[in-house]
Amino acid sequence: MKTVCKFLLALSLFSSIGGYSQNSNFSFLNEDKPNAYKKGFKVFGEAMAGSNSLNTQMFTEVLFKPTFTEKSKSAFLEGTKARTNLYASGTCGIEYYKDSSRYFFVRNNSFQAFSSDKDFSELLFFGNGVFRGQKVTTNGLNYMQANTLSAGLGFDIFKSRKLTIKSSIGFSILGNYRQFDARELYLYTDIDGSYLDADFDNVSFIDANSGIQGVGLSTDIRLDYFINKSNTISFVANNINGYYLFDNQEIKVDTSFIFNGVPFDVFDAENSVTDYLDSAFNETINRNTKTKNTAVLPTQIKLKWVHKLSSQSSIISSFEALSVGKFGMYAQAALLGTHNNNLKTKTSFGYGNFRGFTWSESVECRVKKYSFYLGVNNLHALFVPTKSTNYGLSVGLFKQL
Repeated sequence: MKTVCKFLLALSLFSSIGGYSQNSNFSFLNEDKPNAYKKGFKVFGEAMAGSNSLNTQMFTEVLFKPTFTEKSKSAFLEGTKARTNLYASGTCGIEYYKDSSRYFFVRNNSFQAFSSDKDFSELLFFGNGVFRGQKVTTNGLNYMQANTLSAGLGFDIFKSRKLTIKSSIGFSILGNYRQFDARELYLYTDIDGSYLDADFDNVSFIDANSGIQGVGLSTDIRLDYFINKSNTISFVANNINGYYLFDNQEIKVDTSFIFNGVPFDVFDAENSVTDYLDSAFNETINRNTKTKNTAVLPTQIKLKWVHKLSSQSSIISSFEALSVGKFGMYAQAALLGTHNNNLKTKTSFGYGNFRGFTWSESVECRVKKYSFYLGVNNLHALFVPTKSTNYGLSVGLFKQL
């Protein structure tokens, strides 16, 4: 891995060197030539996890260890962020391009998004034992997760010398859908653990069911306006969607409860607070449970400006928001460089309130009719995992027919 990182870094340093013309189309790093696709198959996959305060060592420990180490836990607890935001996603798929204006796709997407005040997130992650005798509050708690499998087609809507409009539409199957929202939520654990006091202010909860939970449609749209030969601005809306749910229940609660005899660590896997709920609580839950028929997943809105410095290099600036900022806003600047007809690289830096600081390196290599792509996000996470708050990996292969 260190060898790969050094190779990518060396390529980025020389991204503006060389006298090669851009007479070959690239299939992944093509932001300076958005209509570059030729007939062929494209296979791709990417995964990322990011936070403004959780460190990447904690992400790794969630995957491979039963608990957090003291080093990663301390780095998080010593952080100064007022809120804890987290977003993780994974995508894989295959696309068949009939030409530069039409393609068919099958994609699988999954994501998790979470946001709450920092003290409340500490209670959720590590238990409420250290908060005995304290009232832990969060003003706004948002959580959503889902998995979708989509199949559909992409096509050109309009194309002229100055403006192109592209879109795609797909039929989607929804699974593993869960959502929790609260305007305000607080928990108080008695100092000797004899009771737990909880206040729910405008709380809504939708739990996941097994199997397929719903079906729907999703669409993407992209507008590219060519100001001149050196400047292009783009507007992109990804995953405009709507789903019909088969058998999901939504619980809405706006009241207070006191649970007697609850142990300290109410979020421990072996001791759930639900084991200690009284009949009054259950009656309230049952009375406020209704069938949920529709669901809408986060939509990404992105604005981008591409400025060509020369025939070999371009600067790309972009800003994006997920669910109108509810699950994150992110700004990025990148340098795209063509070294020759077969090699292209991209170096980018950015910052987001659900990712923190990002540094990414990407490379695409063409070998005859094949294009190979590799992207690595936040290389420094390999060396200082407790100081980095996000990482990711993307790979791809395009076969021209």
